[in-house]
Amino acid sequence: MFKLIIVDDNKYERMGIKQAVDWGALEIEVVGTFANGAEALAGVGELHPDLIVTDIAMPMMNGIALAERVRDQYPDIKMIFTSCHSDFEFAKSAVNLGVYGYVLKPIISGELESAVRSVLGEMTERERRERERAGMLRQLEGMLPLVQEQFFKELLLGNFRDERDISERIGFLHVSVPDNSSFAVLALDVREKEEPTSGEPSRSVVDTYYQSYTIKKAVNALERGAALGAVSGESDGAPRPDSDSKRQGLVFAYPVQIAGDSFAVLLFGESEQFLQTTVNLHLMITERLDRSVTIGISEASSSLSAMAELYRQARQAALTTFYEGSSPIIVYSEIVDRAERSPFDAMPGLESLYGDVKVLLSYGGEEVIDEFLDKYMSLPGGGVPHESYVKVFSYLTLNLVNVLLEEANKSLKELLGEESADWSYFNVPAPAPAKEARVWLRRIFATLREALAERNPTKNQKVIDQIRDIIGQRYGEALTIEDISKSVYLSGRHANHIFKKETGQTIFDYLIDYRIGIAKGLLKEQDSKVAVVAEAVGYVNTSYFCLAFKKNVGMTPAEYKNKSMLR
Repeated sequence: MFKLIIVDDNKYERMGIKQAVDWGALEIEVVGTFANGAEALAGVGELHPDLIVTDIAMPMMNGIALAERVRDQYPDIKMIFTSCHSDFEFAKSAVNLGVYGYVLKPIISGELESAVRSVLGEMTERERRERERAGMLRQLEGMLPLVQEQFFKELLLGNFRDERDISERIGFLHVSVPDNSSFAVLALDVREKEEPTSGEPSRSVVDTYYQSYTIKKAVNALERGAALGAVSGESDGAPRPDSDSKRQGLVFAYPVQIAGDSFAVLLFGESEQFLQTTVNLHLMITERLDRSVTIGISEASSSLSAMAELYRQARQAALTTFYEGSSPIIVYSEIVDRAERSPFDAMPGLESLYGDVKVLLSYGGEEVIDEFLDKYMSLPGGGVPHESYVKVFSYLTLNLVNVLLEEANKSLKELLGEESADWSYFNVPAPAPAKEARVWLRRIFATLREALAERNPTKNQKVIDQIRDIIGQRYGEALTIEDISKSVYLSGRHANHIFKKETGQTIFDYLIDYRIGIAKGLLKEQDSKVAVVAEAVGYVNTSYFCLAFKKNVGMTPAEYKNKSMLR
């Protein structure tokens, strides 16, 4: 039922309008009549009419002034003018004010009803849309977690880039984001602890859904300070709730299932709490699931539009080859080699390129050659750089090769023979296509490697000895792959490749083994404290140390210490 008020300074006209139409048949209720615009405007706030039928010429406040005030204060109310004047100016005023009807006096009931019905159609449609919208919002509220997860998934995959748009969506979806928050992303990979043997049944559908439910429940338990507290080094090493966890700073966590065994978690809050939150999450999941869980942690950012990049970092950390099972939590800042972050819209720095070419000639097998070409001749998403870039880069690279060979008293012509004549490939006006240039460069480098013979075992051993010395001297620091690789004048990827090929172990796995070995010796001392030992071997976060220790030794530091004291 719609509500109507009638405004006319003539009481007989007011009564005439009220009786001229069967308002009930139109599902309209007359809720008030007023003698002028001022009285009507005062009654609108209390009566909440949907429609006003008003005379134009009235004392105190005429119909046009009333329409102006109603339009500004109550834009959803529809208005119909009545007047004994038919001149153009009145009609123009009605149009300009958005009035929906103009009925001349004396009023003929059929004309008034016709004007009301035209307005009624629009009002009915508006009401239908409002009911539909209200129903949609109720449904949305009921499935809010699913809608939030879908939004976050699109955000992580880079479908939203505008900071303002993201903020508005987060507000609409009632996502809790503390003021001045930092943001980070976790990438979780869940795997069987052992590869299933042939004939062994695969996981059931129930197990799959239970895994998803368990992970999401664990993430939700981290919200609003409800996460487990710091692991106590003086207890048995098991996680204990910390009564002061709420005072440590809130971390809001939101889970996203990317694929079957692949999850992401968005963290909002104080960046200092992100590592502890990740350790707590790992403990909560592994207590409930008999599966191997690896978590990569991105860097922190204050920009919501950086979420896709943060997710890329977290995935890179989770899938890194720098660790091979010795650490279930990998921090991106520990493994990233910033020298390998090469912009593709400009030429690479000469010093950086020179170093990479030198490494390639010294240690470059097929894998290293492909890594080099991927770094400098591929765009994110599999695209190729501009042809002019390809031509200049190829010239520059081969000139550096020539310089390095001359330093070793060799030359391109000596090593490549007729192949060196392919320099003419680039002596054409048009730039060489990127894909063809890549194939050509790969063939050149492969030929050079064969001519320079296999990698020098003595040189490799020197690099390995240097890395071991660095770790032996600096294991108590917060070492990163960049710190170690720069010290031996290699990229992180190449340094790790050499170390693993010769030792069978990645650099960081060796670092963890070394730190745990030192820690075991320190824990045997009578007055040693777990937290102090953790800091002494390079772990700022005690919980992180306890997790790594248990992963490698099979017991917590406290358990190991107690066992050592009994001997």
